[in-house]
Amino acid sequence: MSVTINGDGTITGLSVGGLPDGIVDTDVLANNAVTSAKTTVAGITMAEQWRMNSDSTAGAETVLQGWSKVTTANHQGGTIGNSMSVSSGVFTFPSTGIYYITGTFVFYVGTSNDAQARVFFKVSYDGSNYNTVARCVHGEFGDGVYGSSSQHYVLDVNDTSNVKVYFQTESFSSDSKLMADSTVGETNVTFIRLGDT
Repeated sequence: MSVTINGDGTITGLSVGGLPDGIVDTDVLANNAVTSAKTTVAGITMAEQWRMNSDSTAGAETVLQGWSKVTTANHQGGTIGNSMSVSSGVFTFPSTGIYYITGTFVFYVGTSNDAQARVFFKVSYDGSNYNTVARCVHGEFGDGVYGSSSQHYVLDVNDTSNVKVYFQTESFSSDSKLMADSTVGETNVTFIRLGDT
């Protein structure tokens, strides 16, 4: 049926519920948008926090290990979706996608001269070669300095077999270290999947 605008201002050819088939209808558009959103699972589909359980060993270029998911009774860690996995400090992602990665790192910088400590965020795109994509640096030329630093990175994980990450500490004094605790968050990282790659 055609739609006709009459000379008296009335319209014929419309039925209750919208326009005839084949003509743009806002109700139909809205319903299609909702259906599409449900099908594509819009929103964050993965989020998880990990903490380091014990202090790092002083010295240069040490891969941070001893990670565990935050699930302790005094801090019920919330998790959405599938979990990250970690082996020898190297994290593997549960699925492809764009991930937001953030970490907080608590340092004790000792009494030696050139008292600095660093954490490097390393990423591999081929499963074996790692590049530094972010860095935290803390300390000063002083004695017994405490401090914390944070870093953030958005990573495109387009291949879960090859795209992996780890955190590496480095210090310039023999008694400097990265601090951690198994029950209270000191050094911890969070992974959030923002969307599809």
